[in-house]
Amino acid sequence: MELILPKYVNCVILSLESAGFEAYAVGGCVRDMLMGIVPKDYDITTNATPKQIKSIFKNTADTGIKHGTVTVISCGVPIEVTTYRTEYGYSDNRRPDKVEFVSNIKEDLSRRDFTVNAICYNQNNGIVDLFSGQADINAKILKAVGDADTRFKEDALRILRLIRFKSVLDFDIEENTLNAAKHNAHLLSYVSSERIYGELKKAVEGINPAALEILIKCGGLESIGIKDCKGLKKLTLLKSKELKFYAFLKQCECDINAVLDSLKAENKTKTYINALEELNKNATYESRYEIKRLLNRYDIKPVTDYLEYISVSSAADTKVALSEIRDILNLNEPYKISHLKIDGNDLKTLGITGKDTGDTLEFLLEKVTDNPSLNQKEKLFDILNTKR
Repeated sequence: MELILPKYVNCVILSLESAGFEAYAVGGCVRDMLMGIVPKDYDITTNATPKQIKSIFKNTADTGIKHGTVTVISCGVPIEVTTYRTEYGYSDNRRPDKVEFVSNIKEDLSRRDFTVNAICYNQNNGIVDLFSGQADINAKILKAVGDADTRFKEDALRILRLIRFKSVLDFDIEENTLNAAKHNAHLLSYVSSERIYGELKKAVEGINPAALEILIKCGGLESIGIKDCKGLKKLTLLKSKELKFYAFLKQCECDINAVLDSLKAENKTKTYINALEELNKNATYESRYEIKRLLNRYDIKPVTDYLEYISVSSAADTKVALSEIRDILNLNEPYKISHLKIDGNDLKTLGITGKDTGDTLEFLLEKVTDNPSLNQKEKLFDILNTKR
């Protein structure tokens, strides 16, 4: 079977082969191509050492030199090239204590996590599949390479990656692999919160997020404060990725802020989720005026995502409110101070300065929120002159 590699990937492989080395595209990119999915990125494996890789290519970066990875810039695109290797000792259940470069592709593929990711390819040799990964792709089965218990003890993050692949690919998990994942789920407490966060978000965004219930039920996420969860199938009804993660946390009935802190989530994410929490507690959207006040305080995305969330979680009818928002935006109706046709400099001409400036602009915003036709400089001046 012939797979089509992008030019920038093929150039790297051919350059390594021309220099007398082996080189293959490997891992998830090959899996995706076999499934008819365009890969987001490509990895290359080779028997050339990092020093030899750097001698062949002019533009490189030592992104993971300790573990044999050199980033090569090919046609302006960065691509990771890693030397065949074996790994020894995983005292922290995450990273190998020792990495040894090898010359045999079988030794390299045998250290990988799942059979569907242990396939490599180049145009000269075609597909190299030593662990029946293609058969497992066709059967939609996730199976560990070699002994599953060993694979998960080597790197506990693989347990969460297993669940992520089940969610994203909607594959089943082979029985021995599943049992080993459950048995070793507690080892996820040794994995950094950042890595858990990245895999968790991808799993939540997948087509089968209910796969996470497997991990949660065996205590795999207790270290970040998630002990129970249910009803994750509904997440697939939501469009926004950010909203899916919020809905996931809500379904887990956990201390959301504590979980976000544990995961070291970005401030942007925390602000967004806190806005949704506030909206859930006290938002009213029965009138156009109320909707504008929500848009003023929280902005468009949190408000529209909140409406989407309650329409799915509680079957609330939000069609009218969403239609109102579209209308407000299409008509450019004001709902923020920055939308006013008057500003602080204009107010100075009336002798309004300091704290009075903000209070006055809020007063005018209240007027135009209720009546958009008043948002003209002359009319706003008239309102202020009348007030005085």
